[in-house]
Amino acid sequence: MMTSNTLQTREFVQRIFIDDIERLIKSELYHFAFVIMSQGLETLGSFLDSKPLKAREQSKLRFSHAINRLMPREYGKLNNNHKLYNQLRASMAHTFTSSREIYLTSKNHKIYGNKHLNIIEGKLILVAELFFSDFKKACIRLFDGIDKGIVSEKKANEKFYYTF
Repeated sequence: MMTSNTLQTREFVQRIFIDDIERLIKSELYHFAFVIMSQGLETLGSFLDSKPLKAREQSKLRFSHAINRLMPREYGKLNNNHKLYNQLRASMAHTFTSSREIYLTSKNHKIYGNKHLNIIEGKLILVAELFFSDFKKACIRLFDGIDKGIVSEKKANEKFYYTF
């Protein structure tokens, strides 16, 4: 049983957001990877505020904080007026689908596989492998913020995370 909050946070983010999503991508389970990444951004954003991890009514703000502070700048522009939050995160969380304005794909797609973050015919193209690469960098940025004391640790219930 771990006692260090730093190790709890790192292990959780490493295991769920990096290792498990990487396995989903390698297994070509792209949809599930997008579901976890879109929700995961909100969780990463929760480490950037002073509220408890499970604070209510923080999802939009936390998602936006993660997008603006941890992800590459292009994502912040796409989230103007919480657009990416509404079309990706909220849609994936509540209906398990993206909005009509987002096209989820992989590098294997002949037409859209190399069009990550482009808007084609009114649809934002998100390529799973490239989105994951940026998401993974966001996780590493979070670790860096923790190491530098910029980001505070939050108490995590490790038993909750590891009941399987």
